[in-house]
Amino acid sequence: MIKNYATKYFYAFSFLITLLLSNVSQAQTTTWTGSWDNGNPDITKDVVFTANYTSIGDFSAKSVSVSNNAVVTIVGGLTPNTLTVQDNITIATGSNLIFETNSSLLQINPVATNSGNINYKRDSTPMKFFEYTYWSTPVSGQTLVDFSPLTSPSRYHSFNSTINNWVNESPTNIMQSGRGYAIRSPDDYTSTPQAFNGEFIGVPNNGNIPTNVIAFNPSLLNYNFIGNPYPSAISIISLLDNSNLGTMYFWTHNTAIAGNVFTTNDYAIRTRTTGTAAISGGTAPGLYIAAGQGFFASAATTTTLTFTNSMRVANNNSQFYKNSQVVPLNYYIHLNLTNTSGAFKQIAFGYEEGATNGYDFGTDALASTEGAITFYSTINPYTFGFGIQGREYPWNLNDVIDLGINATIAGDYTITIDHVNTFFDSQDIFIEDTILGTYSNLKTGPYNFNTAVGVYNSRFKIHYVNPLLGNNDFILNANSVFVNTNNNEIEVHSTSQKIKNIQVYDILGRLIFDKKDTNENKISITSIRKENQALIIKTELENNEIVTKKLIF
Repeated sequence: MIKNYATKYFYAFSFLITLLLSNVSQAQTTTWTGSWDNGNPDITKDVVFTANYTSIGDFSAKSVSVSNNAVVTIVGGLTPNTLTVQDNITIATGSNLIFETNSSLLQINPVATNSGNINYKRDSTPMKFFEYTYWSTPVSGQTLVDFSPLTSPSRYHSFNSTINNWVNESPTNIMQSGRGYAIRSPDDYTSTPQAFNGEFIGVPNNGNIPTNVIAFNPSLLNYNFIGNPYPSAISIISLLDNSNLGTMYFWTHNTAIAGNVFTTNDYAIRTRTTGTAAISGGTAPGLYIAAGQGFFASAATTTTLTFTNSMRVANNNSQFYKNSQVVPLNYYIHLNLTNTSGAFKQIAFGYEEGATNGYDFGTDALASTEGAITFYSTINPYTFGFGIQGREYPWNLNDVIDLGINATIAGDYTITIDHVNTFFDSQDIFIEDTILGTYSNLKTGPYNFNTAVGVYNSRFKIHYVNPLLGNNDFILNANSVFVNTNNNEIEVHSTSQKIKNIQVYDILGRLIFDKKDTNENKISITSIRKENQALIIKTELENNEIVTKKLIF
């Protein structure tokens, strides 16, 4: 009898355990058959699609399975969605998991196994015939020709950093994850710009993705052509903090092609803390690299770079060029140099934690040498200029930054502030023209100047205090006369000798201002109208020394 009761209790207990396990298993799975049979998906549930589905927002899953010829679409466009998956993704033959442009697939487990192909769509910025876009595949198994079948067979390229040159790729080659590829627009494109609707088809990349990089040599400019290997954006900060990369260059193809030749005018630059727009204009790169984006980067050493899942981020997938983050405390000033003929160059300089006033790999970026005029800051003892320069923080108010130009076309140019960090909102920024001996406050307006053809490595200096206002910490050469403009006023200041006489002439040699026996160190002139005219200021000091200065006012 006891044995029979024990047997009955054993079977009852086994049935209860089986029932509980069945309920637990059921609680971990939700299936879409036109509606969810076990509640909305979340990161604890295996999500199964057996019917067509279009996302209505971001959602998560423990795993994802698509079968029964179902078509699952993750919405992109202006309000893109992100699918976050903890583990495996399985797409059965005949079924589809489609990611529209700007949408994201974020996977957490770096060793999760994916099977079956996704369709990852990525629209380029508008292109014309002969123009290129830099791509990188977010899937495995994608061939070049299947991605862009109407591109000329000789117009698929990768870059060999060892020989520092482009390499032709066979159209049937499989795109290697982590590498960059330059692909020309389809042969049926015309002079009217149109977006290329790219579609990567293959198994989604996940986990560690290695690619080789070569150490950067400033004399050779041997950058590495790599790319984001995931179907989601990656963080620039995380990539730089977990690799040996320094500066990144994103191709924008803003400039119309001439004679089938492209220039480096179209590279936007990004370091860990800031970015500058391309010479040809456009936007500066942000903090994220979009899915499918190829780019050039400098590397500190020759090694294997490994992309990891920890670099991936949800959303932030819309800035694609033909390209909450923890960053060091930094404050930057962005200046634009332009002329009326369309020349453009943007540089940035500023102050950040961890930087020095010398060259810092990954913080300081070389300036492009292309264009009608090159604009750059300098760092001793280097002979080349910098498009981005970070200096030590906390800063010294009396810091001085040398700016240079290399003009291939003579004429009139303008320097303006593009934007500053909030730290500089209430801080004056003076530009000294060492040729004219003038000071102008860029916070109150642009600075206009004229230049001949040539290289002027220290024509300009940036100050944060105006030496003409008598700051005792600012040391000038003795017996120097400086001219400063302040709105509609011209200020002439002698640092040691008092001014005895002063005359101002226009470009035709006509005397338009004359003041004698002033016996002062500073003269303010308010009677001359500001008309962007060239003036010659002749100052006679009390020791009878005569100093002549030129000014655009």
